[in-house]
Amino acid sequence: MSTDWVFFPCFFGMISFVIWVVVNGWQRRQHIKLIIEFNNRVLERLGSMREFNDFLHSDGGERLMRVLTSERGSTGPRDRILAAVQSGVVFVAVGIGLLFVSWRTSGDAHDVLTVLSAIVLSLGIGLMLSSAASFWVAKNLGMFEAH
Repeated sequence: MSTDWVFFPCFFGMISFVIWVVVNGWQRRQHIKLIIEFNNRVLERLGSMREFNDFLHSDGGERLMRVLTSERGSTGPRDRILAAVQSGVVFVAVGIGLLFVSWRTSGDAHDVLTVLSAIVLSLGIGLMLSSAASFWVAKNLGMFEAH
């Protein structure tokens, strides 16, 4: 009975993670495919290096290069740090919930839930400490200043 408490959540968590990895990989592949197709069309339109150079030095070319060279999917360190904080808060909340449930149970289930809650709490606290350190480093390196 106590193995069911561990097996089913872990199994469904694993299946969810695999689905997330596959969907995320497919989305990235589609994004890269669109970028390659766009680049090929731009290169087809610009036949010579002189035309390409003239295009890059125009206002539209400069805007296009800014868009193409900016980060996709996130706006930089702020989004990554925020995602780590959000994940950390969720892990801490789940860990506290598991700890609360372990206090209300007895026997083997209590031991298993106590270990799981310690692991999940450690992950959450680690993510939040890591994001705090990342914030400190990014702030000291001036990565939050507007360009």
